Amino acid sequence: MAPVDPVWLGSLAVLGASVVMVLRPMRFFGRKLSLEEALSVCWVAWSIYMGAFVIYVGLKLPLGLSRNAHAPAVGLAVCISVPVVLWLARVVTDWRSAVTKSLFGLFILALVVVSLTLPLVHSRTWKFLLFPLLAISVAS
Repeated sequence: MAPVDPVWLGSLAVLGASVVMVLRPMRFFGRKLSLEEALSVCWVAWSIYMGAFVIYVGLKLPLGLSRNAHAPAVGLAVCISVPVVLWLARVVTDWRSAVTKSLFGLFILALVVVSLTLPLVHSRTWKFLLFPLLAISVAS
């Protein structure tokens, strides 16, 4: 049996957590949700997860991290996504605008990460730019 990629497991964890929230809306939202709101909750949770993972992928190339580093990054992305959605559930949220903001935010984040990562990968001095980050990761 081939091992499952942690990215898929993270996606399933985030979507599973958001589905549990949608199936028991009175506990998390204090009211019943429409179908559109339920789908919006799942989309926002997944886009926050993918945004955190995109940041990891952007740092992976210049730092030269291996594929074995996927699992901690996925765990961190899940741990960021679920509490944010829980917080959004407690705050009065317009889920239609949250979906629009998460869609554009994920797109803009991907563009920023790619535009910052490409010059760092092709540059010979990228280690000097990221030296404080490397020093912190080595020290801990």
